[in-house]
Amino acid sequence: MLEAIFPAATTSMQAAPYDLVVLDLLLPGTMTGADVFFAIRKEFESWQLPVIIITAVSGPTLEQFRRILPDDVPLLRKPFAPRTLRQLISQLTDQ
Repeated sequence: MLEAIFPAATTSMQAAPYDLVVLDLLLPGTMTGADVFFAIRKEFESWQLPVIIITAVSGPTLEQFRRILPDDVPLLRKPFAPRTLRQLISQLTDQ
């Protein structure tokens, strides 16, 4: 599934595995960041690959996404300080 959507990403991830993925919740087209997240987990069976999802969404829509995403997937609300993202990346990658 992921290859059909993002062939370059699939090839790239197989050639040099990523340390971390940062996705926006709202993407152009019909897929969401949550859809891409689940495709990555299914395609690579890599629950250890840290994912951060960022979004400007709030209210009921945000709560709906929080219910479907695993608790270990951080959801950062925009706007956020670059320092916040750097700290989260450090925590998730143990760096």
